[in-house]
Amino acid sequence: MIAHVMEFRLFIDSPALVLRAQRDLLRENLRLLRLMLLPCAILASIFLVLFPQLDAMYGHRPLKAGERAIVTAQARQDATLEVPPGMEVETPGAWNIHDRQVSWRVRALGNVSGELKIGSFTKRIVSGGGLIDGWRVPFRSPEIEIHYPPAAVLGVNWMVWFFLISSAAAIGCGR
Repeated sequence: MIAHVMEFRLFIDSPALVLRAQRDLLRENLRLLRLMLLPCAILASIFLVLFPQLDAMYGHRPLKAGERAIVTAQARQDATLEVPPGMEVETPGAWNIHDRQVSWRVRALGNVSGELKIGSFTKRIVSGGGLIDGWRVPFRSPEIEIHYPPAAVLGVNWMVWFFLISSAAAIGCGR
């Protein structure tokens, strides 16, 4: 590819040779893209499966004592929320007619780890320390969603660290 670019400057007086060099450069670029397609597709599919798991572990932090969160569920309008001891439901269920969801605001009274229950669905809620969620099925919305506060590592989102470390590893391994 570099040779084809050098041809532009060498044969600037001959338009036919410059056009041929452009054609050859385009062909080499397409060949490079074709060679990169399979590795990029493999890495993208792995990342698409792992991203929800990584975000569940590193993207949000458990509630602190006294902190509030919104709990949203795909449920009927008259659904009730049962919380574990150490949690308090602050608001009645607010019905979203468009999405057919009910939302409540809950508050952690202390360090708690227990199960929320809405109808036949349960979901683990955490306050204090520990992991928030386990394995998530990619691209599927959960029946019960807890809106935890975002987490930061040294004041920066986990994805920034992920891409910095991944880029440094790729550069380091490429040499």
